[in-house]
Amino acid sequence: MKLINKLIIILPFLLLMTVACTDLEKAPLDRGSVDGFFETREDVVRAINSVYDVFQGEIWGGSLYWMHQNFDALTDNAVGCCPWEQQYTTIAKGEHAPTTGGIIDTKWDFGYEGIFRANSVLENIDGIDIDAAEKNSIIAEARFLRGLIYQELTTLFGDVPLVLNVLTRDEGLSVTRAPKSEVLNTIYADLDFAEANLELTPFNGDIGRPTKQAAIAVKARLKLYNNDFAGAAAEAKKVMDLAASNPDLIGLQDDYYSTFDPNNENNKEVLFDIQYVEGTQGEGNFMQVALAPGPEGAPGNGWGSLTPTDAIANSFYMTDGLSIEESPMYDSDNPYVNRDPRMTANLFVPGVSTWRGETYDASLSGFSPFYAIRKWVDPEASIGEDGCACNETNLILYRYADMLMIFAEATNELSGPSGEVYDALNQIRARAGMPNFPAGLSQDQLRQEIRHERHVEFAFEGTRYHDLIRWGVAAEVVPNVTLFGEMRDQRVFTAPKHNLWPIPQKEIDQNPNLVQNPGY
Repeated sequence: MKLINKLIIILPFLLLMTVACTDLEKAPLDRGSVDGFFETREDVVRAINSVYDVFQGEIWGGSLYWMHQNFDALTDNAVGCCPWEQQYTTIAKGEHAPTTGGIIDTKWDFGYEGIFRANSVLENIDGIDIDAAEKNSIIAEARFLRGLIYQELTTLFGDVPLVLNVLTRDEGLSVTRAPKSEVLNTIYADLDFAEANLELTPFNGDIGRPTKQAAIAVKARLKLYNNDFAGAAAEAKKVMDLAASNPDLIGLQDDYYSTFDPNNENNKEVLFDIQYVEGTQGEGNFMQVALAPGPEGAPGNGWGSLTPTDAIANSFYMTDGLSIEESPMYDSDNPYVNRDPRMTANLFVPGVSTWRGETYDASLSGFSPFYAIRKWVDPEASIGEDGCACNETNLILYRYADMLMIFAEATNELSGPSGEVYDALNQIRARAGMPNFPAGLSQDQLRQEIRHERHVEFAFEGTRYHDLIRWGVAAEVVPNVTLFGEMRDQRVFTAPKHNLWPIPQKEIDQNPNLVQNPGY
């Protein structure tokens, strides 16, 4: 098996891609001409590989999934250190506007760049002499990638321009926003095609390319996010059935931490991730230097630029399955004893965790005065000087545990507790070393337990923000963020305005056909 060989994206294609990328404000949905590029099978492969470059990006150049972990700084999980880290702190305070830039512009710009690249493949592949089966696989891959990008855009912005072909510059500057329902239908059509035409293993053995189960997983989460509980449960059940018949290929890892262990990448729990290469600026991951403990500013140390909050630390139950408020096992003098093992898998805990051979404490922190984020950090890896994005840890976007959780939540919303719901949830609990959920819970009681389980299972994976919004509790939860009992930043979340991000003003300035989201 081998990783996608991104190094074969030769200069001529990159030049075509950057014709308009040099000034994204001038042509937001047009990325230049591809005339004359597509002549051979190798050209098509280079073109489809170029989409993945949109996902990675360079340390200060951004990408579609740039600083993905910082989504948790918009929730009760973490406090961000600095507005210059893609303006996440501005969004957390409810001060974001169409001119804010940062991650708002980054998502839009790189999203449509990726869509342009996928559309370029789809529009030109029929004229190339390629084996029919291989051609179908490449088309399925391009449609998966386009669907993946559109689900990101429509989740954040709602109605967005639906571009399904390569546009001229003038066409790109006159598009309108399509209703979200129309965008969703297109995403599902793309992903249905990908599901039908991709295999359970990546095309050509290239790890990092999508699979059948990846296409289903994206649909499952998107349907959950849009309250299509029947659809979400059905899609998640497909992946569960595939896991049952292919247990060595799909399923839960034996222990929680090994899912994220950089020495165990591309394991059976990973359904789709963003691949990174160690020691390579632009193809390595920035999370190591951003999240690892400091002290900040010391050579070779991390920045600790996200501080875990009281809410996430206190959310990890005791090993008897009860909260720290309810369990007789909780000792305020020894608060980290007998806690859910996922606590130390997600957090560097003072007096308990180890960082570079030393017991972790506040003196080793960066911006964080206490906890630091453990997930995504490789204790054995070096941290590049000057913030080198050089770590190899892949960013997991979809994993099997989420399919179990989606099935459980959607089924409970449809029909209440059942044996199937408990079985799915208890698989995750057992893997974490926690007791089964108690039997006899009401629908609402189980709903709250499911929400809690999502909180601790998927901490710092970028899902909490969307969960709080879709549950309708963001306005209640987001403003009440404390560190050690004190408010550390002033959060504002106004629903329904903040349920969506504003369309970047630079796009509206170029194209007055783009109507702004309400409230902005």
